[in-house]
Amino acid sequence: MTEPPIHVSGDEAHAHPRHVGNRWIDLSLALAAIFISGVSLFVAIEHGKTERQLVAANSWPFVRAIISNARTDEPEGDVAIGVSNGGVGPAKLQSLQVFYRDQPVASGVDLLHRCCGLPADPAAAARMLSGRFRYSVVDDTVLRPGEENLVVEVRRAGAEPFVDRFSSEVKYVTFRACYCSVFDECWVSDLRSTHVEKVDVCAAPQHPFEPNGR
Repeated sequence: MTEPPIHVSGDEAHAHPRHVGNRWIDLSLALAAIFISGVSLFVAIEHGKTERQLVAANSWPFVRAIISNARTDEPEGDVAIGVSNGGVGPAKLQSLQVFYRDQPVASGVDLLHRCCGLPADPAAAARMLSGRFRYSVVDDTVLRPGEENLVVEVRRAGAEPFVDRFSSEVKYVTFRACYCSVFDECWVSDLRSTHVEKVDVCAAPQHPFEPNGR
């Protein structure tokens, strides 16, 4: 085996790659080595991107609306609205806004006032809701994959006209929510369609919804 040529200076010695003696062949070999290095770097970068995308896909949340006028197996089940996570990763639900016929509502009770004839008098409303009104706060909570959370639920116990009215009007309830993945990728959604809008961060809701508010 022959050794590569060595250049000796006054301070140190340097080994140089052997040339074939043809200037164009030497230049072609150098360019080929640079090209192969560039391709290898490109492949490594793309592989890293693919790995990150796979990790993100395996942690992707997808929050959907629950709108139901028959939540139980009884002939006339409970009426409820809420959210569920149909994705494969946890969903950090930052905010939820609720609308009835495109108008924002401030709370579950406000919704029943607007849609269903619940009395404005707090004492009368409290009597009608007693034993049949349930709520759950969802802002700044985490939904596991497959988990659902009912924001407002009204039981059909007794014969209250506002419950039947809610059953027929619940289809006009719409949402605007902002949620994030565990990697802080965030989306705004109406929770009904598959279209979501990616955002850098969830802004404060324009119309905050407090399920237990009056």
